[in-house]
Amino acid sequence: MVSILISSSEEYSGKSGLCNGLGRILKDRGYSIGYMKPIGNLLIDKDGFLTDEDAEESRTLLGLDDSLSDITPILQTENLIHDALMGVEKRFDKTLTDAYSNISRNRDIVFIEGSGGIGSGAMYNLSDPEIASILGSKILLVTRYDSIYAIDRILCDLKLVPDSDMVAGVILNEVPESNLEKVSELVIPYLERKGIKVFGVIPQDITLRSVPISDIVDDLNAEVLTGADNLNTLVERYLVGAMEVNSAIKYFRRVPNCAVITGGDRSDIQLAAIEAKAKCLVLTGNLRPSEAVLGSAEEANIPVILVRGDTMSTIKRMESLIGRARIKQELKIEKMMELINNNVDVDNFIKSIGL
Repeated sequence: MVSILISSSEEYSGKSGLCNGLGRILKDRGYSIGYMKPIGNLLIDKDGFLTDEDAEESRTLLGLDDSLSDITPILQTENLIHDALMGVEKRFDKTLTDAYSNISRNRDIVFIEGSGGIGSGAMYNLSDPEIASILGSKILLVTRYDSIYAIDRILCDLKLVPDSDMVAGVILNEVPESNLEKVSELVIPYLERKGIKVFGVIPQDITLRSVPISDIVDDLNAEVLTGADNLNTLVERYLVGAMEVNSAIKYFRRVPNCAVITGGDRSDIQLAAIEAKAKCLVLTGNLRPSEAVLGSAEEANIPVILVRGDTMSTIKRMESLIGRARIKQELKIEKMMELINNNVDVDNFIKSIGL
């Protein structure tokens, strides 16, 4: 049995997607897999039980029946943070090893998901390298390649690992198409000269950055006016409807699968967005639209949601939401598996971790 801790240079870099994508691929190849997220930092209530959102989603996507208390044995509650800041020493080695023992039983490989960046949890002596050391795991570092500074992050991150033999390698994720040639011809050879194995380069994909309308509703605390049956529809981008109406339809039609953000009093823009088959209307200022708009949206099966905030604050929330889109729909996990199979040397990864 082997284990691999998937760590990252920053939050929302693709750890969950890789855990689930690689997990499903290896499961399809006949391996028995397990999953852990030792520190729960995205706390949710699940049937009266406090757990981690990533852990719950991965448990479902990977078809696991392990106890959530084993999958995520440590929860980053306010009490835990307070005790750490007050200097209360807590040792979680036994908590981790007991949970890991249960998860790894009769398994070929256990995927361990880090929380936040590679150093997250250091205040509890539970950074990713410390957890990997306790559990005897190798580390796979995933980094979002947003600029050349991603190389600096990789080099600095790996200095936090006490033993270079613990590092299996790295995967560069969400690489813009314009940077793929540069990464292939310059970045990968540079890292390999530094002794860092690069298992793959995953390009940006709009499907993975999309969010279901239901997430927009939850994040904006919005009221659903129409289209409540279509909240699972995925939105890839957002557009702001602040232009003259004759230009709006052409503008909206050029960008498929979009949500249109506009003031609740702009019925002309709202009707243009409906005619252009926008996936969703986000109306700001807590201004309800006309009955004509609601009727047209209902007929077109387009959700219309109403938010209290102004347009600028709503745009900021949407930017943040789409920038940290989660992989929890079957369509997304299938796309992630496709990207991994096409862009990651899975056979080399398997060999490197001793599976």
